[in-house]
Amino acid sequence: MSCRLFHRSLLHRCTPTPPLFIRYRSFSAPFPRVQTLNPKNLTEYDFRDISGRETASPLVGRFRYLKGGVYPKQTTGFYYYWTHPDLPATAGQLRFRLTPSNDPSLFKSGSDLLRPNGLPWSVSVARLFGLQKFYYTDILLEDGLVTKDLIYSEYFRLYQRHRLNLHSVLLQSFEEVFPLDLPQPSQILHVVTPRGVERIRLRLGDHSWVEDLKLVEPGKQVYAHARLQVYDLEGQFAPALRVVRMFSPSGEELVSDFPLIKLGPSKGFQSWYLQVSKEMVEGGYHSHTCAVTNRSQISFG
Repeated sequence: MSCRLFHRSLLHRCTPTPPLFIRYRSFSAPFPRVQTLNPKNLTEYDFRDISGRETASPLVGRFRYLKGGVYPKQTTGFYYYWTHPDLPATAGQLRFRLTPSNDPSLFKSGSDLLRPNGLPWSVSVARLFGLQKFYYTDILLEDGLVTKDLIYSEYFRLYQRHRLNLHSVLLQSFEEVFPLDLPQPSQILHVVTPRGVERIRLRLGDHSWVEDLKLVEPGKQVYAHARLQVYDLEGQFAPALRVVRMFSPSGEELVSDFPLIKLGPSKGFQSWYLQVSKEMVEGGYHSHTCAVTNRSQISFG
């Protein structure tokens, strides 16, 4: 038996190791886990080819490209953790940067994997933190991309407590910037109030000026960042959205004086807005929750 074991071990050591690209392209075995999600620390061993797969993941979990479809041809590159200075730390995302080879120096010149609708393929940090065994929390902590305070923050407890969809927008303050896909008929916001989390649907309507920018092909959407604003609509507070930044499919950032997206009357928004403002004036609500405290401070578009 010892001879057979020695012979098997010798054969294993003598078997040539397949090239990196071939090993990571195999469909018969799962990928090894990536070592980092920090773009600054990527190595050739973090390179992945997920072309034609129904699901793929850098660590654990099964992430689809789209329901009932597979990842497109030439989906090769690196998983990484994406954040932006506009957004709070709670808005981080897992993304996939397309590169033609396993050279990490190509990361900056690459572009993010897009869905068929033109928006970046992404997985929210809320979903990452909700996966078992804490693989993502551990690697993001080791990479210095998140903090323990963020992981155990009230923000993610609210997600679980209220069973929010993992793509839901949860706002902790009125002035907070959040992701917005344009054009679209409506946007649902979940807002933190002294009474808990309230759901508000904002009807965006038709905004053809987005297509006039020609950032994407007709019929596709643009990824943008926006914040809430109010304007005077016949003597009543009405919601509006101020777009602060847009992104082209290649990731180029466009900052301009975009038109204010004025929305129609919303009882839900008006009730929340007046409630938060009243609480602040009376001193019963934390100052970070709303930038507007009385009518004289209201910003009209």
